[in-house]
Amino acid sequence: MMDGTVTLTKTLQRSRGTAEVGFRASALDRLYQSGAAKALLPRSYGAAQEVVLVNTAGGITGGDAYQYRALADASRVMMTTQAAERAYRSSNADIASMDVQLTARNGASLFWLPQETILFDESRLGRRIEIDLDTDSEVLALESLVFGRHAMGERLQKCHFTDRWRIRRDSQLVHAEALSIQDDLPLVLGGAAGAGGAQMAATLVYVGPRPEQVHADLAAVLPSLASRVGCSVWQGRLVLRLLAAETMTGKADLSHILHSMRGQQVPRVWQS
Repeated sequence: MMDGTVTLTKTLQRSRGTAEVGFRASALDRLYQSGAAKALLPRSYGAAQEVVLVNTAGGITGGDAYQYRALADASRVMMTTQAAERAYRSSNADIASMDVQLTARNGASLFWLPQETILFDESRLGRRIEIDLDTDSEVLALESLVFGRHAMGERLQKCHFTDRWRIRRDSQLVHAEALSIQDDLPLVLGGAAGAGGAQMAATLVYVGPRPEQVHADLAAVLPSLASRVGCSVWQGRLVLRLLAAETMTGKADLSHILHSMRGQQVPRVWQS
């Protein structure tokens, strides 16, 4: 028997986006975009073709899903983002997802250099990065995290962030890492075994034929940086970790790091 009561169920709108680009012999071969993910192709003045990814939703929150894919075939391609990615507070238990798939082959150079990801308090984000390259190609991948909106006095107390990297060379796994940030964040981020009180953290990985040369280039600039930086080379790859007390300091040091690498371009949007 109906009593005239109406029950309303609130359905939250979710954002979806996919952007795919492909270059063969330095010419655009594929461009696909849907939803809130866009790929802009500004005029390139350097050796690399530049791709700028845009999230028209303005950020990402629980339940959103984004996919970015790129192929560089006998090409030199640099990818970045128009602005910092913002992981907003999630109003429920849904986890946002971001999947990145990069492929370099036939002597290609592919540089994944997005701007930082800012984790808001109570944000929920899972990110996955899959990279495949062949022996003759090289990939440079950078990701940086900012822990809260410090300019607004925000300090992370609670969030859920996972990060999974897999890099394969000639179908063989050469680099794997996983990061999980959750639960007691003041202890995790403030402890010496965690972020050591840093406001920003970054990881840079190079896989290719010249890791020793890249390391030599970096060795000249690392002692002058304000951030805490560690860099290692082994088994054909270079891994650099950075912890910065302030976001602007970390971004400036990352620019110096990229500038120090022979022939490496820094995305123009980083300077805007």
